[in-house]
Amino acid sequence: MLKMKFKSLSVLLILLVFLTSHVTGQIFEPVKWKISAKTINETEAEIVATATIDAGWHVYATKVAENEADLIVKPVATEFNLTESPSFERVGKVVEGKFIKHLDPQFEAELFYFENNATFKQKIKYATKKPFKVAGEIVFMACNDERCIPPASELFEVTITPIGAAEGAVAPAELPVENTAVIETAAPGENTFGHVSWSYFVEQKSDSEYDLVMKAAMENGWHIYAQKLEGTEGPVPTTFKFTSLPSYAVIGEVKEGKPKREYDKNFMMNLDYFEGTTEFRQTVKLSGSEKPIIDVLIQFMQCDDESCLPPKSAFVKFDLSNLKAFGFDPLANVEAKDLKGEDPFKMKSVDLSAPVNNCGKEAENHSLWAIFLFGLIGGLVALLTPCVFPMIPLTVAFFTKGSEKGRGKQRAITYGFFIFLIYFLLSLPFHLSKNVDPEVLNSIATNSWLNLGFFVVFIFFAISFFGYFEITLPSGLANKVDSASNLGGGIGIFFMALTLAIVSFSCTGPILGTVIGSIYSTDVQGTFNFLGLEMSMPAAKVSAAMIGFGIALGFPFALFAAFPRLLKKLPKSGGWMDDFKVSLGFLEVALAIKFLSNADLVQQWGILKRETFFTLWIIVGALWLLYMLGIFKFKPGQGSKGMPKFKLVFTILIGAFTLRLIPGVLPSSGLNRFDFLSGFPPPKSYSWYHFEEEFKIYRDLAEAMKAAEAENKPVFVDFTGWACVNCRKMEDTVWPQEVVKSILAGEYIMCSLYVDEKVKLPAEEQFIYTTENGRKKKIEDVGDKWATLQTETFQNNSQPMYALLSERGQLLAPIEQYNDNVEEYVAWLKCGLDAHKRSKSEASLNN
Repeated sequence: MLKMKFKSLSVLLILLVFLTSHVTGQIFEPVKWKISAKTINETEAEIVATATIDAGWHVYATKVAENEADLIVKPVATEFNLTESPSFERVGKVVEGKFIKHLDPQFEAELFYFENNATFKQKIKYATKKPFKVAGEIVFMACNDERCIPPASELFEVTITPIGAAEGAVAPAELPVENTAVIETAAPGENTFGHVSWSYFVEQKSDSEYDLVMKAAMENGWHIYAQKLEGTEGPVPTTFKFTSLPSYAVIGEVKEGKPKREYDKNFMMNLDYFEGTTEFRQTVKLSGSEKPIIDVLIQFMQCDDESCLPPKSAFVKFDLSNLKAFGFDPLANVEAKDLKGEDPFKMKSVDLSAPVNNCGKEAENHSLWAIFLFGLIGGLVALLTPCVFPMIPLTVAFFTKGSEKGRGKQRAITYGFFIFLIYFLLSLPFHLSKNVDPEVLNSIATNSWLNLGFFVVFIFFAISFFGYFEITLPSGLANKVDSASNLGGGIGIFFMALTLAIVSFSCTGPILGTVIGSIYSTDVQGTFNFLGLEMSMPAAKVSAAMIGFGIALGFPFALFAAFPRLLKKLPKSGGWMDDFKVSLGFLEVALAIKFLSNADLVQQWGILKRETFFTLWIIVGALWLLYMLGIFKFKPGQGSKGMPKFKLVFTILIGAFTLRLIPGVLPSSGLNRFDFLSGFPPPKSYSWYHFEEEFKIYRDLAEAMKAAEAENKPVFVDFTGWACVNCRKMEDTVWPQEVVKSILAGEYIMCSLYVDEKVKLPAEEQFIYTTENGRKKKIEDVGDKWATLQTETFQNNSQPMYALLSERGQLLAPIEQYNDNVEEYVAWLKCGLDAHKRSKSEASLNN
């Protein structure tokens, strides 16, 4: 009994892991198909395929345009194919529902497609009175306004029951018997997974037909499951997925041996499974003379009487031209350069030290000063909170009263210095991690789950600022530190400063969290040299922010100790502090929405598009305005009374800002530009509306290089990210400038490579790569590919980063990063064009 419970528990855990991994690593499947059949009369029937299409996506008609031959590039039309059989014959062409005619900017043509749902019907004629099966395949491509997924194939099988059909076995959906003679058999390939070994081989049946054979041999006591089980709540059935290629078609379903059936008490259902050895066979038919290599993905679960192992995936290649079959691992620990003969992420033609034209000057790094000022502002904000502001006069009075002349001021200044020192010391742990993969920081900044974590934390901070609870450190810690502050001399003053830091944490903690969260969620990669020490740039920026925060927080104590009369000019504590704290809460909610937007952009969920983002910010602004007007409060007696001048001005600014956001939810208009917010809302391309694209931008470097060679233009390479704030600022404020736009759109081939694109690469393109510094990393998704290319070739991993390349891959000018100075940016672009002309001249002279 215990063994059976263990098996049930193990299967449940495995299924949970399997389902979780499926959700987090899902591939776009925006189209769901339902295939049905109905009899029309005694000799005719109709096969009906109905597609349910996700919002924003579309599926093309059986003819994509009026004049398909005129299209240089065109999407894949929907094909509704039935497998030939002696049981029936097709009548007429496929009949489809009413489609939409729309000018598609991606293909630059008026195309025919379906939205929301689509219906395709095929009539057949038959002479039999017995039920029979009809197999077929639907080939289709799904697209939205931003992307297309690769053409997919939906296999199906339906049963036709003629009117007045006699009872009996259903005729299988397969080709006539005379086509099944085996002509040639390939040598088998093998691989082993735990307690199950698979072997594969090809049987050639005719000039155009082949059988792909997959045999499973199980150890004694172990079994795998059949393809079809009674329900979805049980174990994982054995499934087969074949790559969809135009050069072949699958005939019917995968045939399997006869499974054993047994009632399983754990799953409370009958289960069909195989023991010992079993065979699976799929017939394919070539559509032309090409003999392709067909990839097959097998997924299965192996169990014994006590436990089940996690579901396994076997990858198989069937080479029909050589009649070979072999298993392979797409993530095998092999080098990409071993497979391709060269390193795919190091462009040999790019020489960072010797561009064709050394026109760019190395920009000074002012980012540390900017972060310091950011921290300084955060400290000033913290000063005005109820946890800190009332402490200033009390603490200064304590130091200045009853002390020797000058000693009180000296102790207060020391107190302020120790406050600064404590916050600086808090940044030191960020410097302890060494030899970190440079792309880890980018992964952190663009990680959707980390951004969701920031969203939750910032909402938590906001609720605290709204007055529902206070965030405090353990009271025992505060008591111990307070006791230590009774010590004399500098040690006692240090512990007094530490006590202030602890007891004020309920107000300073969320502000510090905002500062550090903003640093680690932006492009802060790289290193920083300080006094000869190589420091992580993120850690250096955290230290800069902490120094600014500590100075702003500690300086007033020293200032008012030196000039006690200034204390009289400080405003008294009161309801204005509540207003200030609640206002911080609304700011935290707005920032939380930004982090949620980052996660949505990276994962391309389509939930928080540009208009939704503005709608949420408008709601936040409206609630903030209502609070300032006193129309609602989070709790009785909260906030100041009346409308002093400063509060009135501040309230007017909130109202004006909220009104200014309204055009963001409307279609394109003159007020739809938000340069002052650039980088915060999602880009215009991520919208519920259709915005006309200002630039033609490639998303694959190889395609861009081909276009550059064809058009004799240099390539503008943009290493960017969905969650990159500075990237959006450049795209929204610099690129649209007429002088910049004319150069980019007219003189360059543009290519944007998203380093945080989480779309999975095909299995055959995934592998383990060893970087230049010896680290091994998996290349699994599109972002891995472009991030590694940027790091290995350009020795840089921050975004945005721009490179100007010739069509042969030469670096035309030094790389450029964030630069919102239009004149400098234009000069750099023109310098690249001059370099391209020079390289062309030198090439013609050499020839």
